[in-house]
Amino acid sequence: MLDSTRQFIQAMDAKNIKHSDIEVTDSGMEKVTVIYTGDSIPSIRMIFFFNKDCEDVAIRVFDIVKLPENKIDGFFKVVNEANRRFRFFKFVLDTNDNTVQAEMDAAFRTHDVGEICLELMGRCVDICDKAYPDFMKALWA
Repeated sequence: MLDSTRQFIQAMDAKNIKHSDIEVTDSGMEKVTVIYTGDSIPSIRMIFFFNKDCEDVAIRVFDIVKLPENKIDGFFKVVNEANRRFRFFKFVLDTNDNTVQAEMDAAFRTHDVGEICLELMGRCVDICDKAYPDFMKALWA
């Protein structure tokens, strides 16, 4: 287990936060999944990817909204508005599967990786939950 992954797991375990077991990707990164329920969004499935150098994490939330083909062009404006409104995480419209996802990358060189990742997780939940109503309003307009 990578040191950065270990620190994050220990920080979550100390706060009784449920998480997946560690998985290793084909590229050798370790990934941990955490799922939260927001006030607006039914489910926020965050995946934390830890690099072998233990100096960064990539956080991804896939499939926030699934779009029909006829909504794609108009949704770029909605995603851009969300990106102007929120800091730290960026929203991306993935045209390969017509979904909106959230992304964040963070670098660290510290022994506080667990606390840093917990803070980023909290921000992710808050941002996705606040952006979700705007995405749904645009989807159903």
